[in-house]
Parts: sequence; structure tokens; C-alpha cells
Amino acid sequence: MIVDDEKFNIEIVAAYLKEENYKLFYALNVQGVLKAVNKKEIDLILLDINMPDVDGLEICRMLKSESKTKDIPIIFLTAYQDVEYISRAFEAGGVDYINKPFNSVELLARVKTHLQNRAYLEDIKAKQSKLAQLSITDPLTKLHNTLFFESQIKTKLKHEKPFWVIYVKIENFEKVNALYGFHTSNKILKKFAEILQNSCVAKSTVARLYGVHFAMIIKDYDKKTIQNIEKQIFQNYRLSEDLCNAFSYLVAIKYIQKPTTLDNIYKILQNSLENVKG
Repeated sequence: MIVDDEKFNIEIVAAYLKEENYKLFYALNVQGVLKAVNKKEIDLILLDINMPDVDGLEICRMLKSESKTKDIPIIFLTAYQDVEYISRAFEAGGVDYINKPFNSVELLARVKTHLQNRAYLEDIKAKQSKLAQLSITDPLTKLHNTLFFESQIKTKLKHEKPFWVIYVKIENFEKVNALYGFHTSNKILKKFAEILQNSCVAKSTVARLYGVHFAMIIKDYDKKTIQNIEKQIFQNYRLSEDLCNAFSYLVAIKYIQKPTTLDNIYKILQNSLENVKG
């Protein structure tokens, strides 16, 4: 996007950039800038410093203060060559500056470089996001893992918000492994994980803790809703002949409302499973 209060300057810059087939947007003032960044996907901004009403430095600060626009690289267009003024441009958040009158070779080179840098940074961010997601995901079932489950429990305990935990354990799964082999056993585990996920209410945490142990964290619903979730799990389980014929499972349900610890919650759930098992 090119931002300048002089249309003539915009036309000059646009003429150079059109040679590289860039998709261009224009703005004459701060209102035009804010409207564009809220409606368009802007990869880079060429911003004149000397603007009426709100100057380029202040516009840059405004954009850098918003999460949606803070990562857009801003190259200042300026007739100033004073070192102190240029320093203020960088302090405001600019990544570069180009002196007027424009040199087309320099302009195109700087734009290309900063677009490449942005693409590189976006690629890094995407990979980091993927790694972060993998770190909290069970690789087999694609449910959340123990790390995420425990972090959610700790957060709720910290904020003293009541919640439900449904703890599910598959029984005698070693027989399934012996009878069908690991490949088929893994498919069965994945199918059961889907049942748990599909049986739960929205915005709940469904996790595979380890092996044949699963758990759900559900917010402070009434008891009937929780009972309906348990029924839904059982109904979906019964509808799957592969699962029904392969194994049974135990369920423990606990409402956590008093101050406690993660370790204590695990103990309570384990004791409840033992009581269910008899």
C-alpha cells in the first residue's frame, strides 16, 4: 500500500511498482490507511512521513500498536536526510526509508527485499505454530495430550473455576493387542478417540493421557448435561461393532469445585475408577 497526501507522488511510486505486477492499494490520509488495513491483506506499506493532520510517524505508531497490523513492514518515504529525523522513523517502527526524489532501482530493490523478509518471517511463524500444536497433541489420536490437559487443569484451579472431569479407561486392551496386532489396535484407539471427541460438548478439552487412559475437561454445566455426555459416549460405542467386540471401558466423573491440586485430582479419579471396577 502506498500512503501519501500528494496524488502525484503516489502515481510515481505506483508506476514503478506496476512493472513488478504488485497488487497496489492507496491512501491519502490516516483514515484511508486504517480503512484499508481493516479490509485488505496488506503485505507492506510505503508511508510518507510529512503528512497533514496525522504525520507518517504517528500513523506508523498506531499500526504498530495493533496486533493485526504490527507485523506489516513499513518503509518511510521522505525528503528529510537529517540523521535525527531518520532515527525517529526507525524508533516509530519503520524497517527502512527511501529518500525523495525516488530512484526506481533502489525503490524496487528495497520493496522486494522487505517482502521477501516478511514471507520468510511468516514461514517461520507458521512452522513455530505447527510445532507448538504438535507439542500439545497426541500423535496417534490427534486429541490433546497430557501436557495440554494438565495445563488446562492448572489454569482452572488457579482461577478457582468449577469444572467437570470425565476420566475414561479402556479395560484389558492388552488382549486386543495380542489378538489383532498393534496396527489394528491403533485403529481401534483412534476410533474410540473420535467417539469421545464427537460425544463431548463444544469448547471442552478431550485428551489422551497415556496408553488407554483418556480424559475430558468440561466447564460448569449441570449434572444432567454431563450424564448425557456419558450416555452419548456409550451409545456411540455400542453402535461400533468393532469397538464393542474388542473391549469394555470404565468411566469416572468428578465435579471439581473446591481448592485442590492436580495430583489430588488424579488420585480422586483413580480411586473412582477402582470403585467402579469393584
